[in-house]
Amino acid sequence: MEEDVILYHGTDVKSGLDILNNGLTAKKLLMLQAGRPVQTRTGWYTAFDLEIAWFFASLAPGDRGQGYTVLEIRIKTKDLTKLFDLGLAKQSVIYNVPFAAEQIWFDVTAFEFLNTNADFSPYRGG
Repeated sequence: MEEDVILYHGTDVKSGLDILNNGLTAKKLLMLQAGRPVQTRTGWYTAFDLEIAWFFASLAPGDRGQGYTVLEIRIKTKDLTKLFDLGLAKQSVIYNVPFAAEQIWFDVTAFEFLNTNADFSPYRGG
């Protein structure tokens, strides 16, 4: 049996529901990130560490009184490795935070692959 990797993405509730219902959408992400600082470059960010996702969820730009959430993303190890090999995903240190952490960045051109090959769900604890 093939091993899954679990990643976490922190966001506001509205954006989280949109991802769960419609998948990752480059146009929406680009509009959200326009004029805002991002860690390394425009794209979608996840973490292996749940606490990192909760931290960034609390900073989500769409959280204007509606709350924030974390999504869990399950992807096959071979699929994540393929995205790394193609340069469509990159693991890097997160800078400008008061703790040591890493993130996984995904290029917007990886969205179709992720929507097809990864399972997105709300984090339910445990």
